[in-house]
Amino acid sequence: MVSISVVMPTYNTEVPILREAVESILSQTFRDFEFIIIDDGSDNDSTEYLESLEDQRVRLIRNPQNLGITKSLNIGFKEAKGKYIARMDSDDIAVPVRLEKQFAFMERHSSVIACGSNIEFFGAYSAVSHNRIKDMETYRITALFVNPGPIHPTAFFNRELLLRYRISYDEKLTYSQDYGLWVEISKYGKVCLLKDVLLRYRVHENQITYHQRNKQVRCAYMVLRKQLQGLLGDVSDEKLELHCRYSTGYYRDAVINDEMLNWFHRLITANNRLGLYDKRKFRFYVNDTVIKRTIYQSFDNNMNYLYRISMFFRYLPFPYALKAAAGMISRNSIRSITMRQD
Repeated sequence: MVSISVVMPTYNTEVPILREAVESILSQTFRDFEFIIIDDGSDNDSTEYLESLEDQRVRLIRNPQNLGITKSLNIGFKEAKGKYIARMDSDDIAVPVRLEKQFAFMERHSSVIACGSNIEFFGAYSAVSHNRIKDMETYRITALFVNPGPIHPTAFFNRELLLRYRISYDEKLTYSQDYGLWVEISKYGKVCLLKDVLLRYRVHENQITYHQRNKQVRCAYMVLRKQLQGLLGDVSDEKLELHCRYSTGYYRDAVINDEMLNWFHRLITANNRLGLYDKRKFRFYVNDTVIKRTIYQSFDNNMNYLYRISMFFRYLPFPYALKAAAGMISRNSIRSITMRQD
């Protein structure tokens, strides 16, 4: 048995980009792996490039037609023979020590089902992520509001644990399949995130089309609806839309209102009754992340400083309001000192 199965689906990836991804895996410092490439019905010159690969570690699987990334991943995972499975995307670049670092971590943490890493964005813009996973209960709570990560192509799985708990990608999710997978994994064990930057994540111009974005949102809604039903029973489309609008922070025009507050207080009340999540951490996330962020988004340029402070005390329970106000005062003081120094 090999130590790692690297699984990479590809569909019509441009050859120069595909070559970079492939070579970044084949040149890893850790050598004991198989490289399963699923060609998902490509009809460009990438097919010839893949056929030309002579490295014995490469296993090329061709789908007779385009099945989509979710089904292709399940095909690759079923074919995997490694102790661990590493995800890879055909337009990203793994740093040379990626497999070495993730293998060593998982060997030290045999109960962890999956780990990821931080990434460097490159292409249309440049940045480095500094994400972390605080604890699994906070992770489970976060997943009720937004995809908790890690970034999908950094994922590294314990295959035996995936098989034991019968975890696979939900093929109804043609997009956001990683979101559904993280939620499923969190029911059975731990997800960890290495602080190391182990992947260069390519950002394309106009990376996702409007049509694809709508599909992605709908799939994310499916994942969220299933979780919300655990707390509330049936959830209407209207309430699901409301939840998503205020939960993610993606909608910068979302401002505080009574309907939004009533919805999140309903979630807190339901969790207090059912205890599906740690009650204190759940209240903290709703108030200190979701509602506080929405208050900040509700500020406008004509609002004076004291009125902004007062909004925390109007919409948040006192301890959270006090903390938010103190943080804002502190940031304003630092800004004032900096301006005087300038």
